[in-house]
Amino acid sequence: MKRRNTQRNAAETRLTLRNQSAATELWQVVVLYSWQSQVKKFATGIHIRKEDWNEVKQEVRAGAVDDVPGANTHLKSVKGKLDGIIRQFMQEQGEKPTLAQLEAAYGKDKPKAQAKAASTAVIGALAEYMEARRSEIQPNSLKAYAALHQNLCLYKHAKSKEWHLHTLTVQEIEAFQGWLISAKGFYNTTVERRIIALKKFLEAHAEHVSFDYRALRPLHKVKAARNFHPVTLTPEELEGIRRLPLDHTPRLEKVRDLFLLQTWTGLRFSDVIRLAPEHIKSTKDGYRVRIDINKTGDYSDVPLFPVAAEVLAKYGGQAPVISNQKFNKFIKEVMELGAEAIPSLNEELSQFHHEGNRKVSVKSPKHCWISSHTCRRTFITLNIQLGTPQHYVMKWSNHSDPRSFRKYQNALQGESDAATKLLASYASKVHVHDSGQQVAGQ
Repeated sequence: MKRRNTQRNAAETRLTLRNQSAATELWQVVVLYSWQSQVKKFATGIHIRKEDWNEVKQEVRAGAVDDVPGANTHLKSVKGKLDGIIRQFMQEQGEKPTLAQLEAAYGKDKPKAQAKAASTAVIGALAEYMEARRSEIQPNSLKAYAALHQNLCLYKHAKSKEWHLHTLTVQEIEAFQGWLISAKGFYNTTVERRIIALKKFLEAHAEHVSFDYRALRPLHKVKAARNFHPVTLTPEELEGIRRLPLDHTPRLEKVRDLFLLQTWTGLRFSDVIRLAPEHIKSTKDGYRVRIDINKTGDYSDVPLFPVAAEVLAKYGGQAPVISNQKFNKFIKEVMELGAEAIPSLNEELSQFHHEGNRKVSVKSPKHCWISSHTCRRTFITLNIQLGTPQHYVMKWSNHSDPRSFRKYQNALQGESDAATKLLASYASKVHVHDSGQQVAGQ
């Protein structure tokens, strides 16, 4: 009976599918390596549908990507490289490498083909681009690419047509924009974000594109809103939400606390959820929040206000963590509960947007319009309303441009109080003037 070469089999890895993307519905082809009941996945950069994978042969089926032979050669190259490292390690050390040892050795000499796109189809190339640069791209940009990829997949299904990098045209992209508006009901601002993401992606694949991608523009220009006032909370509303009894609903209590923390630091959502003890600094003027800004790479330095300090203390110095999507969903539940005790949260507000050339107005109670964006806008508006000098507020909110800073201010909030103070001040001046005339006439 032929003896099985256990040493050789022990060194082998396996190609398989893992980590299906919720946004693209594609599976990642990975190389699996096991060591002492632990498993390590090595990315290959190739993403396909489950039905396009042959698990027995460990290869991509015909028709899955533009260059199936090239894709399979690349997969064998990645797997072969790992197997070679394992076997060499076993010969030299007499045992298999640990996960960390294999990862370190492989990282020094990855196959060069790994960086090359296995597909010239836009959908496949975009998925590969996202995976290859996942560690480099900012979270918000990654979400923008994922949303674009999902829209392109739906568009392909609706039109039964595949985009390819070398044949893509401006006219096809304009048709895609029109479909987003007419079929999906997207606002012009959303379509603009998709085009921005597409241009960034095409820039990274410029050698494959036959037209000037830099000239791409949204089909409908996004018009700057006139007399637009962002939704913000008044001091009374903010305090009412802070006092809202939510002990019986930990899910909503956590969201409310994060809302307060963001409102009292003025940070973007992507930054506030990263707050940890190392970001709180003691200075001669008191405690401050100091953190690098994800979006701009700048540095934020804000006083640690009492409400923010209470929230951080409640969670052991950390910010409560939740996804932005769930936060925006649950905060509306919090505000709806708050509206039962705070009548102003039930006031009807209108918001405007454009769908193509059509201006659309939507009216809903104020509590329906609250989101993570409300926090930063409320922070800026309340500071200005309560008399904090603008240059301090701009410093705290990390704004350098007064025009963009003003977009965060709700100029209507506090307007009535300001008018009342003006009239009172005017009346006192007139009274003093009249009194002086009477004295002079006696």
